Parts: sequence; C-alpha cells; structure tokens
Amino acid sequence: MKEKEYYEKVREHVRQDVKIPFSFKLISKQELENLSTKVFGCRNFFEIKLLENSNFDISERLNRIEEKIDALLDMFLLQQQGFFNLAETNINLSGGGLSFISNNPINKGDFLEIKILLPEPTLVGLIVYGEVVRVEQKNENFEIGVKFIKIEEKERDLIIRFVIHKEREKLRKKLQ
Repeated sequence: MKEKEYYEKVREHVRQDVKIPFSFKLISKQELENLSTKVFGCRNFFEIKLLENSNFDISERLNRIEEKIDALLDMFLLQQQGFFNLAETNINLSGGGLSFISNNPINKGDFLEIKILLPEPTLVGLIVYGEVVRVEQKNENFEIGVKFIKIEEKERDLIIRFVIHKEREKLRKKLQ
C-alpha cells in the first residue's frame, strides 16, 4: 500500500485529543521483530457485582470472588508494569496511530515502543509499537506522527472504544 493510501486509511479512524498517561522509547527494527502488543487490565473493577443475596449458591459466590481477585491482579500488573508512573501527556489518538509533541527530534522511519494507560471506560494498559511517519518542527519542539504496527484488531478496538467514549463525553458537554 502506498504511503498516501495508508495515510488516508489511517485518517478514517476517529481521532481525539486526550491527556493520558503516556511514554515512548526508541527501539531497533531487530528488537521490533521479537515484540508484540501487550494488554494489561481489561476488567472494569467497578462493574463487578457486589451482591450478597442469600439465594446465591456456593458456586455463584466463588465466581464473584474469582472476578474480584482477577480485577485486583489486573491492578497489580498495571502497577508492576509502571503504568501508574507514566506522566500524563497531551496526545492525539486514533485506532490507526497517534501524535505527540517531543522536545527532541525523532527520525521519520524510527520505531517506538509506546505505553499508554486508557482510563475509561475500562482501565487498560497497552504496550503498542509504531513507526514514525511524520516529524514537524513546532517552535522549539517537534510534533511526531506515529502509525501503529504489529497491532491486532482487539487491541485496536480497545483504543477505538476509548476514543469514542471521549468523543461522547465531549458531545454531552456541548449539549448541556
């Protein structure tokens, strides 16, 4: 696919300016070959039912306990992977990629490992990979455009769900 065709396809995704926990690091093409997107979280801790009705049988109670333990393990993994230590950063995010402002120039064609924490509608930490497709100088800083690579549709769907959630919030505020 030609670069222009890819750019137009990526632009099909809904985009949203958001301030979320974010970090990136440069990686080599060789490192990239052995890496794949990782997802941490995916459970909505607050949606786990806390019903304590005496009509539930033992297996239902055990299932609820298991759901709570799984949610706590997800929170522990997010903490262990450093997602709660990421600096909140303004980025422009879509299912096809993202852009952000950097103090340092990054070369077009460089590969990045990107960590993002999507806080809504479900807390999800993602480690995704991208290729720098655009670098524009903005005063002393640089706007970096990145397309996601090596990303599965289920991970892309998590990002799209977050972006649409933020878009809905924005529309609700306008209607109030």
